[in-house]
Amino acid sequence: AYTIGATHGYIYCRAEYPLALERLNIALAKMKEYGLLGESILGSGFNFDIEIKEGAGAFVCGEETALMASIEGKRGMPRPRPPFPAQSGIWGKPTNINNVETLAAVAAILQKSADWYAQYGTEGSKGTKTFALAGKIKRTGLIEVPLGITLREIVYDIGGGIADDKQFRAVQTGGPSGGCLPAEFLDLPVDYEALTQAGSIMGSGGMIVADEDTCIVDFAKFFLTFVQAESCGKCAPCRVGTRQMLDILERITRGEGQDG
Repeated sequence: AYTIGATHGYIYCRAEYPLALERLNIALAKMKEYGLLGESILGSGFNFDIEIKEGAGAFVCGEETALMASIEGKRGMPRPRPPFPAQSGIWGKPTNINNVETLAAVAAILQKSADWYAQYGTEGSKGTKTFALAGKIKRTGLIEVPLGITLREIVYDIGGGIADDKQFRAVQTGGPSGGCLPAEFLDLPVDYEALTQAGSIMGSGGMIVADEDTCIVDFAKFFLTFVQAESCGKCAPCRVGTRQMLDILERITRGEGQDG
């Protein structure tokens, strides 16, 4: 904020995450108590404050222009670019908008250097990545790993293996619009290039493990139902395509599947 001359910041958090909101409010109160927010921070003459904006849970607000519209009190809908946020963002003012994971990495890089950060990861994907590890696994939670680590290491070494010692079936990466990777991909290095080549995405770091009892059709239908409901409706491939895809999966689950 000091570097770019910003005077006001927003933390955007879904209202459905009350624990996160509680912790954020405590952290901001402590920062103000220590003189790290507000007027003339640490006697420097620099003013900066942070406001928490509670989102209503719309998936599309993960897109930066929709998120900015939501902060302004409007419906969270994407808009064309340019103008880019750095030119005209919130309230028409130049805006620097980043995922919290990026800001956390920047802080470490400024403290320890870019070379330090680049020692982790792969040639094409430097650094670390945080994942929300969930599903049929013994140890769930938020993890941070070097890019290039294998899915097997994440599932078995960090996650402790499949719950109830059942067999691994697949892992879904990249959030609701990501892809499912079956057992033959367990030794895949987790980086941007490898995941794309395997037919999935990194996305925001969702990682959901499925066991031998998971029906992959139902698994896919669950995520597609969410994506279809959350479509902003602006483009036909998403608005119409997700409905058609969901219809196909619903027919299959009713036993009415047809050969392609």
